[in-house]
Amino acid sequence: MNENLTRRYGLFTAICLVVGTVIGSGIFFRNDRVFAAVGGNMFMGVAAWGIGGLVALSFAYAFGTLSAKYEDATGLSYFAEKLVGKKFSYIMGWYMATMFFPPITGVLAWVSGRFTVILLGFDVNPDFSAETYIFALFYLVIIFGMNELSPKLSEKFHISCTFIKVIPLIAMALIGTIIGLVNGTTMTNIQTEYIPAIDGNPFYVALIATLFAYLGWEVAMSLNKEIKDVKKNLPKAVVIGMLIVTTIYVGYFVGLFGAAPVDSLTSGAGVMAAFSNLFGSAAGTILFGFIIISCLGTLNGLVIGSGRMFYSLSTSNTGPRQEIFSQLDRATKMPANSMALSLMLIGAWMLVSAINHMGFWQLLGFAEDFRFHIQDLMPISFKVFMIPIFVGMMIKEKELSFFKRFISPGFSVLAAAFLIYAIIDTQGRGVLVFAVVFVVITIIGLLLEKSKDKNISEV
Repeated sequence: MNENLTRRYGLFTAICLVVGTVIGSGIFFRNDRVFAAVGGNMFMGVAAWGIGGLVALSFAYAFGTLSAKYEDATGLSYFAEKLVGKKFSYIMGWYMATMFFPPITGVLAWVSGRFTVILLGFDVNPDFSAETYIFALFYLVIIFGMNELSPKLSEKFHISCTFIKVIPLIAMALIGTIIGLVNGTTMTNIQTEYIPAIDGNPFYVALIATLFAYLGWEVAMSLNKEIKDVKKNLPKAVVIGMLIVTTIYVGYFVGLFGAAPVDSLTSGAGVMAAFSNLFGSAAGTILFGFIIISCLGTLNGLVIGSGRMFYSLSTSNTGPRQEIFSQLDRATKMPANSMALSLMLIGAWMLVSAINHMGFWQLLGFAEDFRFHIQDLMPISFKVFMIPIFVGMMIKEKELSFFKRFISPGFSVLAAAFLIYAIIDTQGRGVLVFAVVFVVITIIGLLLEKSKDKNISEV
C-alpha cells in the first residue's frame, strides 16, 4: 500500500539504483557484434558506445522529469495513459507482456547458455547448439522455480550478482587499457587492416548493438515514491548514473581492444581468451565465470519483470482472463499464473529465435535478409512506443521549463527516428517481418480486450 512507501533513498542510493539496474549482461555479449562491425576502428566503437549512452540518457532524463513531477507514477504505462490515452497504454502494456520482456528474457537465457558452453570448452558452435539451449532452458526453469518458491532467495541472488558483475568490467577496463598501451596490442589492432564481418553501415550496426546494454533505466522510474527530494534527486541520479554506466562501458570496450587481436574479439570465445591473456588461465576463467553469474543475475531480474506483466495488466483492469492472472500464490504472494504464461511465451520466442537463426526464411524460398535480430529490434521497437509519449509531453506539460518540455523530449524523438532509420538500413526486410509479427500480436491483444469488454457489458 502507498502509505508503506517512505522516502528513504538519497541521491547516492538513487544513483546506485540506476547504475545497478542498467549494467547487466548486454555489455558482455553485444561487444562481439560491435567488434564485428568496427574491427580495428577503435574510435568508431567508442563513438557507438558513447552515442548509445547519450540516447539512453536522453530517454531516461525525460522520464525522470515526468517521474519527478508525477509522484504517484508507477511506471512507464502510467505516463502512456496520462499523456496519450488508455488504449495506447494497454497496447504498450500488451506489447511489453508479449513482445518485449519474453524475447529479451529468452535472449538472456541463450546468452547464459552460450557463455557456459564456452567456459566448459564444448567442441560445438556456442551460438547455436543443443548444449547451448539445454543450459538456457535449465537456467530458465531454475530461476523461475526460485522466484516462485523462494522470492527472498531470488532477491538475495539478485543483489549478489549486482556486485559481482562490475568486477570483470572494471578489471578489464583498467588492466586491459594499460597492458594494451604498454605492449602495443592497442596500436597493432588500430593499424590492422580489417574487413567488417557484417553487412550494412558499420557504425549503424555497432550503435544498434549497444542499445541492448543500456536497457534497465526504466526500472528506476518506478521508485520515485521512495526517493528523497525527488524533483531534484531523480533527474540528477539519472544523469550521473547513466554517465557512470557509459564510462564503464567505453572503458571495458577499450580494455578489450588492448587485450587480444581484434579479429578474435568477434566471438565469446575470443572474449574469454582476452581475460586469460591478461590475468592468466585460472584468474581469467574465474572472471569469465563472473560474467556468467552476471548474466544469470540479469536473467533473474528479467524473469521478475516478465512474470509480473500479465498480473500488472489484470490489476489495471485490462488484458485477458483477469480473474486468473490477477491471482497471487497464498504462500509466496507471487503471481504464479502470470509467471507460468510468461515462461511459455519465453520458450516460444526462443524457438522463434532458433528457427530464425537456422535460416527458416531461406528454406521457404525467401532471401536471407528476411531474418531479423531480436536483440537489435527489441530496444528500438520499445523506443518507438516512447515517441507518442514525448509528443504528448511537449503538448501537455505546460508547467515544465522550455528545456524540459521541448529540448529534452524533442531530442529523444529525433534519436528514436534516427534509430528507426538505422535499423531499417541494416536489417532491411527483416524489419518488415518483425512489423508483421507485431501487428498480428497487437490485433490479438485488441480482440481479447474487445471480447472482454463485450462480455462485461452483457452481464
